[in-house]
Amino acid sequence: MKNCKGVLLALAVAVSLCACAETAPKKELNVERSSVASVTATVEKVDLTKRIVTIRGSEGNIRKVHVGKEVVNLPQVRVGDKVTLDYYESLAVRMAKPGEVKDEVKGMVGRAKPGNKPGYVEGTETTVTATILELDKVKETAMLKGPDGDVVVVKVQDPANLDKVKVGDTIVITYTEALAIAVRPAK
Repeated sequence: MKNCKGVLLALAVAVSLCACAETAPKKELNVERSSVASVTATVEKVDLTKRIVTIRGSEGNIRKVHVGKEVVNLPQVRVGDKVTLDYYESLAVRMAKPGEVKDEVKGMVGRAKPGNKPGYVEGTETTVTATILELDKVKETAMLKGPDGDVVVVKVQDPANLDKVKVGDTIVITYTEALAIAVRPAK
């Protein structure tokens, strides 16, 4: 009987210690970040034969840009026209579902209709799963192994996210980028 009370007392202490040691559940890893940058330049010169357009940026810097054949309607571009380049970039990171493996690239290209001012849009979305090999909270980095076996070390922008994962976890990373070019007539 005395032995039974000792076992029950030990069990009660163990249960209460487990309850005290239990931490709040980890917050789910869910990173979403995006940015857009726009640059406007003025057309200084157009060489239709070589398909080179010389532009001047808002800071006064001059740049020659080779314009590929995929940009239709180049003959409509005139000196003084405004060229706007919009660059979009986004990153999303989340925990992978059990057994989920991703290694895909999706692309999209669009251009102006015949008769319109030249325009061009190109976008790419890359989605991969990666396994966490190492976490360094001091350096705020994570070593990741991608689906092709390549290993990279990445700087983590928000160090709090290092507490949401552990070595061996699999994450899904989606990176999207797009570029849009539009030509507007001179005013």
